Amino acid sequence: MGHMLRLVCVASLVPALLQAQRSGIGGLGRGKIGTIAREPGIDIPKTVNPINLMIEHRQELVLSDSQFKKVIAIKRALDSTNAPLVRKLDSVEHVFKKAPLFSQPSAERRDSLADARLLVKGTITDIEQNISEARDKAYALLSASQLVTAGQIEEKARKASEPPARGRS
Repeated sequence: MGHMLRLVCVASLVPALLQAQRSGIGGLGRGKIGTIAREPGIDIPKTVNPINLMIEHRQELVLSDSQFKKVIAIKRALDSTNAPLVRKLDSVEHVFKKAPLFSQPSAERRDSLADARLLVKGTITDIEQNISEARDKAYALLSASQLVTAGQIEEKARKASEPPARGRS
């Protein structure tokens, strides 16, 4: 009878032990961690790079070897120009990651986030300006029919990169 009583006690404790072993704060299950408020981070918007699209869609654009080599040269120059700007964005995004919010953010944190958002906006503007200049150079290499195809590819990529519209909750 004592053996059976021990077995029942152990069986009743197993669910509690398993719950305590689950990850999360204070033994809360994984499903509950999502309910913790998160402080805002910095989201870096994605940019559409028509030069990369031209390379990816070389066959669809029917780029000649000469055109392709020139587009590659434009891409390398663009990548070199934008590399420091992209590194700056990566650093800002890393510093201002979304994180669990355990108290109200300080005024300094809010000010830092505002400054970081302005920095991101200015940096994205610079990157897009560089892309625009490179796009003009690359598109100057294309025939009329290639321009139409390149424009369609770029438009499709822009639509795909737009954030989904938020519905009413």
